[in-house]
Amino acid sequence: MKLLKMYEIDYKDKQFLSLTSFTTQWKFNHYLNILKENNVWLVSEAGTPGLSDPWKSMIKLCNENWLLYSILPWANALVPAVVWAWFDSSEFIYLWFLPQKKGRQTALKSILQSKIPVFFYESVHRFEKLLKELNELKFTGQISVSREISKLFEQYFTWSLEEVINLVKEKKLPLKWEFVVWLKN
Repeated sequence: MKLLKMYEIDYKDKQFLSLTSFTTQWKFNHYLNILKENNVWLVSEAGTPGLSDPWKSMIKLCNENWLLYSILPWANALVPAVVWAWFDSSEFIYLWFLPQKKGRQTALKSILQSKIPVFFYESVHRFEKLLKELNELKFTGQISVSREISKLFEQYFTWSLEEVINLVKEKKLPLKWEFVVWLKN
């Protein structure tokens, strides 16, 4: 609504639909029926829709039902983090978010064995846990952290694990919003 107001677009007679990670299959099917009968705009307040969010499931449904759509990329955190990286990023792996519980240790061990830089998102609520896990796994490579990309408090750090832990302790790396993390041995 803020975006529509900014561009003085009348939205009072418009229907708004919301997708989250908790959206049920019934709701996806309901939205699919709406898409079949109407012209729809998808706007995200969190980067490019469909890159790493519930809209990817909606895009899959559109593909399966031969519904045409266009994609206009918007800001996202991954691409600037890859471009900013302090190493050759012509080849990299992107994992979205690490598993919260089951499979997390396996994923981390796999990342640490990778010869290719690995990028992933990490929730602010699990960032300190990630640092602790990397410490327990005796990670000695570089860790890069990006946050608030393209916003007022944008930050990029590339340091050793110990230095990142210290940045968090000293509150020079605030635990706010989500992070793009890359690990390189």
